[in-house]
Amino acid sequence: MIKWIFAVLTAAALGSLSYWNYRRFMPKPRPLTSDGRGNRVTIRPLSIPAAHTLYGELLLPQGGSGPFPTVICCHGFGSSYRLCRDTMGMCLAMSGFAVFCFDFYGGSRHSRSGGTMLDMSIFTEREDLDAIISAVSDLPEVDADNLFLLGESQGGCVCGITAPRHLSRLRAMVLYYPAFCIPDDARRKFASPAEIPPVSKTFGLKVSRLYNERLLDYDIWSELSAFTKPVLILHGDGDTVVNISYGKKASECYPDARLHIFSGEPHGFTGKGKLRAAQETYNFLKNIMSQNTQS
Repeated sequence: MIKWIFAVLTAAALGSLSYWNYRRFMPKPRPLTSDGRGNRVTIRPLSIPAAHTLYGELLLPQGGSGPFPTVICCHGFGSSYRLCRDTMGMCLAMSGFAVFCFDFYGGSRHSRSGGTMLDMSIFTEREDLDAIISAVSDLPEVDADNLFLLGESQGGCVCGITAPRHLSRLRAMVLYYPAFCIPDDARRKFASPAEIPPVSKTFGLKVSRLYNERLLDYDIWSELSAFTKPVLILHGDGDTVVNISYGKKASECYPDARLHIFSGEPHGFTGKGKLRAAQETYNFLKNIMSQNTQS
């Protein structure tokens, strides 16, 4: 009996610790409005036809008829639409935005859009995002005059190189610790295309030659500067994956950008950092829309 009680208490303690650790990095979503009032959220699975069918979920505020200002969220390397959805997406949807979160094809080992990470590069993900922007902007629930991109890490890099192709559709863009270091990282590993093996590892995950081969002579900064709409960049100065220097350089590269540096925050942000990022994102987007109303 004592052993059984001890086992139950141990399992409960481990479960509590696991939940606490989860909430440390994935905080419970909350409304971002000034009065703290929020909407219930409907989550609708939505697949987008592309070169490969892409799985996503559309988050819609309940109680409104729409169309809603809409944010397309792009996850990072080896990550998932769920991490975009569970905090950032829900916070924005509770606060009156429609939010579309999706998996890139081959974007992780468990992508619901299929593929493996051997099929993926920032350029294949750019093609995926092209299809997403085109399809989402045509949805009846979406206010096509207020369509925004939000990307984290590699997803932020992909947003950066995709956004200039959709200037007429996009109103603004938000980037969290954008991984504009990716071409430099490839050049540090490989001096020439001949040195790139068929399969290599990035952050412990296998990628193919496809991931690196176009990066060695790729000038990413010239791509970014073509996006002339407002950009918000949020980056922690404790980031050891994407050095803060890349966020600073990006803020100088864009014609209309503002950089907010989060003191001590790591790559991916802590739970506290995520909630602050959600609030600053909401404030930025609402300000953009208010300027549109006043003009």
